[in-house]
Amino acid sequence: MSNLKKCAGILAGLASFGVTSVAFAQVQADANANTNVGMTLPGAAPAATATGASDHDQVVGRLAVGYLGRRTIPVGAGASTTNFDSVLDVEAPVIGVRYWIDSMLGIDAGLGLSLNSGSWEVDTPAADGDGDLDSSTAFLLHVGVPLSLAAYDHFSFQVVPEANVGLGSGSAADGDVSYNGFQLDVGARAGAEIQFGFMGIPQLSLQGSVGLLFGIQSLKAEDDNADTTVTQNRTFLTTTVGDNPWNIFTSNVAALYYF
Repeated sequence: MSNLKKCAGILAGLASFGVTSVAFAQVQADANANTNVGMTLPGAAPAATATGASDHDQVVGRLAVGYLGRRTIPVGAGASTTNFDSVLDVEAPVIGVRYWIDSMLGIDAGLGLSLNSGSWEVDTPAADGDGDLDSSTAFLLHVGVPLSLAAYDHFSFQVVPEANVGLGSGSAADGDVSYNGFQLDVGARAGAEIQFGFMGIPQLSLQGSVGLLFGIQSLKAEDDNADTTVTQNRTFLTTTVGDNPWNIFTSNVAALYYF
């Protein structure tokens, strides 16, 4: 219960911070000219676009689609009582959208998805057989409120309060063991969004950031055959490191493209 109270307090703080940011951003928006730029949200009024020469100013009022970073989703606790602190999880890249309401305030929303199932079959002169493989289902909802505190040329310094909710479940191939997992984490990141205006494509951007994250996990595994149930409840507070923009040359990075 204390963990839920902590999360509720943090969420309330983020909500208050978001409301204050919206009010401050609205004051800025009233001072800017209303210009419809790029793709706006369906049914939305034209966004207030800041007058400026930076790449960030050019994408205000545009909708971006892209990769927001890889997240791990817990599927359940390990079923073994000799290794009761083990965690079963899967990786699901978060694909989502970003929309800048004005030059300071934006909205992030993304979804991570992982569905795994299958079967096997063996047919040899010595033996034959078939069966199912382990299966799992996991979903992750990601929301954020990016705040651009400074922008110059191709660079935008941003702080992003965010929250993630993950749900997972699965079962062993024999069907005797089932898993369930839940995770909630809230926090904030600070870093840069670098746009490729220097290459003539300001619509493309890469992000790198560091942050702080608080979360809770609730995990469970049930083995009907052994009449065993393993449950885990965890809390954590950790620093985080987002993908570095230069990792475009070595691995996946958090990337967006504005339409």
